[in-house]
Amino acid sequence: MLNCHELRMLIIFQVAMVFMVQNVFQIYSTFGQQLKPTDEYIIDAQTHSKDGLYHFAQHSNFYSTHAQWLTDGTDVSVIWWENVIVIQQVGIFVGSILFGYVSDHVGRKTVCQYSLFLSSAILLVEGFLTSTIPIAICRFIIGTQTGAIIVVSWSLTTELISPRTRFLARAFANWVYNPTGKFILALICFVSQNWRISLHVCAAFTFFGALLYILFVPESPTYLQCHGQRERAHNIVEDVFRKSGGECIITLPNGIRSKPLTLKQIWRKEKYRNVIILFGAIWIMTNFTATMLDFSEVIIFKNNLIYSQMLLAGVPALCKILLGLIEIYLGIISRRNLHLVSLFINGISMCASGLLIVFGLHKSHPTLYVIVFLIGYSSIEFIWDACYLCVVEQVPTEVRGTISGACSFLSRLSGIVASKMTIVKQQWEPAPLFIAFGAAIIHFLIAYFFLNESKDANLGEIGFTLRRISQKVSQKINQIRNMTKKEKRPSEATIPPVVVIERSDPGNPVLTTIDLDEK
Repeated sequence: MLNCHELRMLIIFQVAMVFMVQNVFQIYSTFGQQLKPTDEYIIDAQTHSKDGLYHFAQHSNFYSTHAQWLTDGTDVSVIWWENVIVIQQVGIFVGSILFGYVSDHVGRKTVCQYSLFLSSAILLVEGFLTSTIPIAICRFIIGTQTGAIIVVSWSLTTELISPRTRFLARAFANWVYNPTGKFILALICFVSQNWRISLHVCAAFTFFGALLYILFVPESPTYLQCHGQRERAHNIVEDVFRKSGGECIITLPNGIRSKPLTLKQIWRKEKYRNVIILFGAIWIMTNFTATMLDFSEVIIFKNNLIYSQMLLAGVPALCKILLGLIEIYLGIISRRNLHLVSLFINGISMCASGLLIVFGLHKSHPTLYVIVFLIGYSSIEFIWDACYLCVVEQVPTEVRGTISGACSFLSRLSGIVASKMTIVKQQWEPAPLFIAFGAAIIHFLIAYFFLNESKDANLGEIGFTLRRISQKVSQKINQIRNMTKKEKRPSEATIPPVVVIERSDPGNPVLTTIDLDEK
């Protein structure tokens, strides 16, 4: 059963997750892009006079950003506006690696609280802007801070809860594709019906999250221990133990690192480099699939964007919470098996969804298509769970923020490319689904051969297991290399002669070659 301390940490983490989602522009811009120029909504928006920042169209209370910038005659730059979501992705790309590194030097809590305060101010200002270029700049800044919270808040949360609660933390939240936060955001958009109001509500949530981090979240004791602040770290551990009723025991690392490692030092160490390559590849594949489907398959239910978004968020959220509770009470969920099973389900479901579209069954049997697609889409959430859990449970505290940031940084590359997959869908509708199927196959092979089990890992002793992970990666790579080479059998000519020591003079032994033929 959850104790008060861990429940409080999960709630605060979830508030931060509402900020992390940042799908306001995706929801509101997609609405207009899905409509034809002859649609009643677009025509009405063109003829409806502007009435302040919060005006609505007559035939629909849903106020789309796309409709506004195309019909209001405001300062619009098409290039900036069409790529505003990509610009946000680039911001996350930069923020993930930058602030992950910063958190290993200045502290997890420091990064979280300042990032949330800055973001709340940017969101508030952004809701009043009328020019696309300043909005695009704000989106980039918000992206950098989203990248910071994605990496750092997860590291901080896991370092303040017990191993058995980590999976439930992932069940409640999962970064940009976090189903609970995504559902809350879709609900905000549904109620507000206006993109500017939605941004201001998100600003309020973000400011509230910053206050929660300041008032109720301590600094990571494992971080403090690794930076030589042993007394402060032990005080926090004792305070957590007391507030949790003795149920949350945090084990601190034995060693103390007085000077953080630089990026260059981390990369030059083989044990860290191999882990970055392994988890970076896994995160790249996961983020590519998730982003591609999130951008290309936005409307799956009765041609209604908001209801589709709620369905795509609500079903995974319920599944994740259910699985998280199962882990809390039964403790049977293996990280590696979760990863592999979820990948298998995702690949099969995406392939089946693509075939349904090819044969036109998604129109004649829409309910079947929605069910099959939801199964595959929901499985991505569990793949993300395994990605985050494996990284935090297999990377030492002193470099956890940096390596998590590096993985997120690498995954942004694929995310930027995946956000443009809507162009491919325009050429062939099931293309994203079959691409997701191919990505699942490659991802499954990588996870099967290289991924280790890390369930119930002690975050204070990860350094001992990291070396084994690195050795496993090196051994697997060498095995693959050797499979391509023809083995050479040694000939008799290459066998060195056998020698014996004449013991007649122990002080000056003589080595005599033995003639094997005479023997």
